[in-house]
Formats: sequence, C-alpha cells, structure tokens
Amino acid sequence: MRGVNLGGWLVAENWMTKGSPAWNGVPDDIANKGEFQTMQYLGHAKGDDQFKRHRDSFITEQDFRDISAAKMNTVRIPVGYWITGFDNSGGGDPNGWRVFAPNAISYLDRAIRDWAPRYNLVVLISYHAAKGSQNGMDHSAPSDPGNSHWGNYPENVVNTLDAVEWLARRYNGDAAFLGIGLLNEPSGTTPESVLKQYYYDAYGRIRLFSSCLLVVSPLLYQQGPYDSDWKNFMRCPNWYNVRHEWHRYQIWGFEGWDKNRLISYAQNELKNAVNAWIGNWLFIGEWCIASSANFDNDDDLRRYAQAQLEAFKGATGGWTFWTWKFYNDDGSRNGWSMKAMVNRGFIQL
Repeated sequence: MRGVNLGGWLVAENWMTKGSPAWNGVPDDIANKGEFQTMQYLGHAKGDDQFKRHRDSFITEQDFRDISAAKMNTVRIPVGYWITGFDNSGGGDPNGWRVFAPNAISYLDRAIRDWAPRYNLVVLISYHAAKGSQNGMDHSAPSDPGNSHWGNYPENVVNTLDAVEWLARRYNGDAAFLGIGLLNEPSGTTPESVLKQYYYDAYGRIRLFSSCLLVVSPLLYQQGPYDSDWKNFMRCPNWYNVRHEWHRYQIWGFEGWDKNRLISYAQNELKNAVNAWIGNWLFIGEWCIASSANFDNDDDLRRYAQAQLEAFKGATGGWTFWTWKFYNDDGSRNGWSMKAMVNRGFIQL
C-alpha cells in the first residue's frame, strides 16, 4: 500500500476545507467542532445543500486520476457512523445519525465502484467517526466536543459493529474494496479492554463472509514499538489479513525543533521505531511533512520527505499520507497536501 487519505471529504474538517460551501454562514467556533455541531447549527434546510455541494466538489474523478498518475495505488477514505443511514443499537441517541446531511454513501459507492477501479486504485475505508466519539476530536464529529463516550456505553460499540459489518457486506464483491480500518485514533476515555474486544468481535462478524483487510489501531498514545501486548494482538495463524496501524506526525511534541533536527529524527529515531516493530504488518495510516520548522530551502523539504519515506520502507503494511489536498491549495507549499507536494516535486515516488 502506497497511498493517500481523502481527508475532509465524507467526514468534513473545517481547518483543511475552510473555503468549502459546507461552512457558509457557520462561525469558526462551531465549524471547528466538527460536522455534527455544524449540521446542528445549520439545520437540514441549509446544511443538506451546503454539504452536498462540498461532497460534489471537494473530491472528484480528477483527483482519482491524479492520485493514480502520481504512482499511488491506495486511497484511505474516512467515513462516519451516519453513512449507513440507520442505528439499531437501541441506546444513546438513536437519531443522532439523522443530524447529518444524507446520502454520503452514494459518494463512497462511486469511489469504490467507479473511480477507483477506473484508475487502478484500491480503497481502504477508515471508520473515522464512531457513535459517541472515540476521541472527542472534530474529525470524529462528536455530539459532545472534547469528550469521548464511545467505549463507555455498549450501544455505541454495537452500532459500530453493525456499521463495519454493513460496509464490508456492501462492498465485499467489489474489486477495488481493500478493507476497513476498524477505528481511527481511539483515545480519551476509551478503555483498552473494550477496544480490543471490539476488534475481536468485528473480526468475527466480518470473517463469516469476507477475507478483506482489517486494520486495528491501538490507543493513540500506544502507537509505537513500546513494551505492550499489542505486538501479540490478533497474530497469524489464528487471525489473518490483519494490519496494525500507527499515525506518525512530527508536529505535536516537536514544537521548536529546527529542520535539521527533524530530518535527523526521521532518518534515525523514526526509522528505528518502525524497524523495531515485531507485531502484525505495520501500516502507517497517517503522516505528513508539515511541521513548525522553517523549511525555507526547497531541497531541505525534499530531504525531509525522503527521510520519512525511507523510514516507512520498514512498514511492511504500507502507508497513506494525510492528506490528498486542502481546499484551493493548488500551487501552495502546504506540507499537509500530497497534491501540492507532488506537483511541486517535494515528494517523488
């Protein structure tokens, strides 16, 4: 897997799509809390149209064509619990999914059944926003921003199990469907025991009919070669086609580092961390070349990108960059945007 995330599309994030029609008339303090808060503020009379225009325009067939031309083979597409259009869990807020703009599923259908196969790409669905929120962050569209309730109420886990099974069944016969990342960046108050049992249960339900790839993510603070039992979690031969996911950003915790120190870290500590992993095939689901350092020299930015790419060669499960694009970032020097970095020659595959 060598690919890119389609971040901000079917789970909208204001910070990377500020010019999008999705946020028209929405104060930043609302928009920055995610899609649930934004749609609750707008209501369906306005919000449905605004999010339809966002989904129609932010990612198009041209993006899939460009991703393929850039020598990538995979797109990771974040989705939220509302994409299924149902909630049979019987608890919490059973109508929470109705707050969101409808028909997100039609865009995922088109991505998997039309655009991806047309350009020789495969799709990994990332379950980014679970009912109750698994991390409280804007990219999980929380109804209670800053708080994570997913793992504290069984009905939330049941809803997530129903959703990932439903998605796997829907796309099981599609050649471009690679699999599902079962939960993105669990953290906050999410209990490790609940998280692991969810992964076991999701595997059991999906393996009844599908051998698709399943990706498990430890709690966010555990995403490294630390002394934990994650290295023994769901290993072959008892479990098959399971990859272990880390997100590796040299941003938070790296404030004040200069460019040379960041490059050296990628060449040494990051590479060593990846190579030290001894569990299931390691998949770097998110990384970027954005930082707080001043990369005033183009050659240094290329060196930084190349250092991370070299480090991730040790990740046998591949990688997907975060993210493909920002809104109207053509020609920019934005280290979050793979499109901009490829177009300007900073990332060369």
